[in-house]
Amino acid sequence: MKTAAFALIALALAAGTAGAAPPVNTYQLRLKQLDKPRQAAAMRGAIVESGQRCGRIDPPVDRGAYKNMFLWAARCTPGGDYAIYIGPDGSAQVRDCAEAAKLKLPACNLPPAKPAPKRR
Repeated sequence: MKTAAFALIALALAAGTAGAAPPVNTYQLRLKQLDKPRQAAAMRGAIVESGQRCGRIDPPVDRGAYKNMFLWAARCTPGGDYAIYIGPDGSAQVRDCAEAAKLKLPACNLPPAKPAPKRR
């Protein structure tokens, strides 16, 4: 009888956590509170620190949770499109968006690139 009761409790606990939200990430919350230029500066810093090239950066896009991290996507000109994964400890992992499918990671889904303004 006790075994059946424990099994029911275990099932109830498992069902309660099946659709649980990702843990609170204080670094993600701080990033979201920044204005767009500061968000861009933080993402550009992470990209450059990872050894990638990033000239001018478009406003980064918050793509939501991925495992225990949060995904941001950003476009650098020159440089390319990057996925920035923010870990719960504040660490950042940067990947080229073109590699996402090969690595079975979520797509960056950035809006189409705007043409560069013509110089006079």
